Amino acid sequence: MKKLADQEDTDPEVIDHLRAYTALDNPIRLRAFRLIHESPRVPFNEIARRIRIESGLLAYHMGVLKAAGVVDVTYERDGRQVTSYRLSAKGEELFSELFHKRPSPRSKPAKAVLRSVVTRQH
Repeated sequence: MKKLADQEDTDPEVIDHLRAYTALDNPIRLRAFRLIHESPRVPFNEIARRIRIESGLLAYHMGVLKAAGVVDVTYERDGRQVTSYRLSAKGEELFSELFHKRPSPRSKPAKAVLRSVVTRQH
């Protein structure tokens, strides 16, 4: 009997995408992901303040996003250590897939609309 999730039959890129989508299947992580896209290099404490979450819980969720490869973390020391986040290349690609406007499936393509207008005029 063949296993359903046989790793030999699954493209590693598909598995990486599934991990990323799974990481974003949480409202807290999704809000943090969108905030990081809007404000690259945003500090950890700013994320916690803006999405109104306790820092310990946020640390867990940011770890999930980092493990999925959708965010990159930078540690800087200027008097005190500051952790900041930005979307990784995979995160940017994923954001583009998820949030850039796509034509509505119900809307007619522009050529079809123009064709119907021209047809009515003749």
